[in-house]
Amino acid sequence: MASLVLALFASVYVTSSSFSSGAPFRPLAAAVDKRFAPIHSSGTGRTTSPGRAQLTVGRWTGRQFPAVNNKDRDNLEFTTSAVNAIKKAPNDGESNVTLVESALSVGGSRDRGRSLATTKHPPSSPTPVRPPPPPRRPQSPPPRRPQSPPRRPPSPLRSPPPPLVPSRPSRKPPSPRPPSKPSPPPPKPSPPPRMPPPSPPSPQPPSQPPQPPGPPASPPYNASADYEGPGPADGNPRSPGDDKAYLPTVPDNQPDVYGQWVLKALGNIVAIHMALIPGTDKFFFMERPSGRHPDRSNNIVGYYDYITNRFTNVKYTDSVFCAGHTVTQDGHVLVVGGHIAKTGYGDGLKGVRIFSRKTLTLHRIANMTFPRWYPTATLLPSGMVTIMGGTVLPGSGTGKNSIYEIWDPANPTSLIQRSQSAGLVAKTNDIYYPNTYVLPTGDLFVFCNDYGEILDPMTGTVRTTLPSWSNIAKGVFTEYPFTGTSVMLPLTPQNSYTPEVVYFGGQFSYGWINTTASRLALRIKVTYDPVANNYTFGGGWSAEKMPLPRVMGDAVLLPNGKVVVLNGAVKGLAGDGAAGGLAKANEPNLWPVLYDPYTPYGGRMRLMSRSRIPRLYHSTAALTTDGSVLVAGCDRCDKYWWTTPGGISKSPTSFAEYRIEVFRPPCWFNVTAKAQIESLDPETWDPEDKVNVMQYGQPFALKYSMFFATDSVTAAVLVSPGSATHSTNMNQRVVGLELLSQDIESRRLVVKGPPTINIAPPGWYMLFLLNGDVYGQSAWIRLPGNAPRVDSLLTPATSTTGEMQVKSR
Repeated sequence: MASLVLALFASVYVTSSSFSSGAPFRPLAAAVDKRFAPIHSSGTGRTTSPGRAQLTVGRWTGRQFPAVNNKDRDNLEFTTSAVNAIKKAPNDGESNVTLVESALSVGGSRDRGRSLATTKHPPSSPTPVRPPPPPRRPQSPPPRRPQSPPRRPPSPLRSPPPPLVPSRPSRKPPSPRPPSKPSPPPPKPSPPPRMPPPSPPSPQPPSQPPQPPGPPASPPYNASADYEGPGPADGNPRSPGDDKAYLPTVPDNQPDVYGQWVLKALGNIVAIHMALIPGTDKFFFMERPSGRHPDRSNNIVGYYDYITNRFTNVKYTDSVFCAGHTVTQDGHVLVVGGHIAKTGYGDGLKGVRIFSRKTLTLHRIANMTFPRWYPTATLLPSGMVTIMGGTVLPGSGTGKNSIYEIWDPANPTSLIQRSQSAGLVAKTNDIYYPNTYVLPTGDLFVFCNDYGEILDPMTGTVRTTLPSWSNIAKGVFTEYPFTGTSVMLPLTPQNSYTPEVVYFGGQFSYGWINTTASRLALRIKVTYDPVANNYTFGGGWSAEKMPLPRVMGDAVLLPNGKVVVLNGAVKGLAGDGAAGGLAKANEPNLWPVLYDPYTPYGGRMRLMSRSRIPRLYHSTAALTTDGSVLVAGCDRCDKYWWTTPGGISKSPTSFAEYRIEVFRPPCWFNVTAKAQIESLDPETWDPEDKVNVMQYGQPFALKYSMFFATDSVTAAVLVSPGSATHSTNMNQRVVGLELLSQDIESRRLVVKGPPTINIAPPGWYMLFLLNGDVYGQSAWIRLPGNAPRVDSLLTPATSTTGEMQVKSR
């Protein structure tokens, strides 16, 4: 014990000395971080503190918390572990959001007293001797783990591996599931030098930071064992797997292993539609009229500011519900299609609108030729936008659109028309929200239900069709109401910018409200041969089982290439019930899955800590600028059944769910490993857009900072701002950059812009720096394009009323 006390005093002495010894590391000045704003609250006698002065490296990360005192306690974010008390926000357009009363964040409190900015020397003594591998948790019995996932090979986004980050002090973990009488612990190993008590660190492999045991990896897909047995829940003998769906228990107090949920705010709009507004930390929301707004308004459009934690209403008068939307080349949000006239809002089925990132107002600028309900909008490298699919009226069977349209910013009030292929029209139900991705060739990958093709978007010519997945996923549909979700995995120099698409979940063609959803992740690689001028697909689709079935999920691609799959239900369908508008889904799926595409087959899935808020029909999720996942929505969140261990937190307003959460994946909590962008090359600054411009194929310089002097940047990626609705993200893309040079002493990094506009279409992106799997706060950049700006259309003459009438040609 005496030796531990002496080691602790020695550590304190070395730390204090390093701050005053003129260390050769660049000191970072203290500054007031204006972007860290308190949560504004309502109620009498409550005060809010101003922004706090704090030491900071780079931009705000959400983890730079100072020590907490009682006065400032009310101004922090809180986890959902003790959430329930909610106060109504004031009745105004820009409302102060609700203060959620809860326990302090477990992950936040652990490092809250540790500054990220430091002149501290890295450990100069030899690497601490690792103790011999004891049981992972000597103070409690190890969790049941039927199968340990194999070690991962280095991924394209984390090669070469970064230097090992010294371990932080360990803390006593909770007892693992299931509870049982603990066995006598084995003798404790001697603590390593300079590691404070009370417990020794868990043993770790040499290439990874320490991690407690995770949940069991999902087994490889077995076609002969999947989905056998009757469906006792709905009495339908053809409903597969109802007796095989189980709900897990995952620890909620180990954020660096299982992630963490934080309840952020109470919005005024249900986020049926969500888009990150380029150049900002604001998220654009749209909904159908719910009539139960917390501020007692009847707005259907607004935006939420992730940093100030405020929600602002936007006036608009035609129906944008069930529209499609993406981000334009000059950084606005394009909204197309919508709903019939209803509840005081005009017909929006033909509407073409732009939400301005500069004025934060919505403008109707044109009409399409064909009305569209559930269309998909896709930004092309030229700056044009394809508008595909949807029916001419709300509801299945009301008439699918066999014509798609192209919006051209050079002629924004007159849309081009092209014919959909006969295969897409014949082999889909209604062409609802087809999933589309621009390939490195410039062609368009289009997939809907269980049919896919690759086409030239400007002519409609089909280059090839995709192989069927019926041999491994017979009967699995992904089009509404059998809704699945998909991503295109990162395009990087390491994988030669070869695209791979993964579909998660969906439902069976005969599914109903209690039918267990698909639990498959279906993946395909698309390879183009420029000599033969054709596409090939290797072995076609491969299938892997997820830990839980999921319908109506959302998939968010992280900067490190991993995918967070969340939201939705274990059973049922998307949509409203025939009577009373009730949900058609049951058993909310509250557990995110972290999918690692670089891990060997059979071990790519890990269950994360769960939320308590069901996100069923009309829920959304999108990446934030700090690499978290913003989660909101669900306007059919009543009258469904669940068997969730520990219960759920139902919407206080019945049908509509206005609460806004954020999910932070495990890598987000490795604060000392983050690379923070300090500055970008001033020669690249665009004063008109107020953003730095990265040229294609050209060097782009920046300065960054890191906590440990021996750490360095291992990868840099561009991430497009998300635009999500109905499990479809219409603007999700991650592109890896080549690292040209890096000076670790001066922290100067030079990257190379993307090679072509097809790999990274011109527009706005978040630039993230990675250290292995860990990334810091992003910085906005723009890739230049030739499409004209549309700012001249966004004038008071078009107003924000949605009443502009434009004839289509």
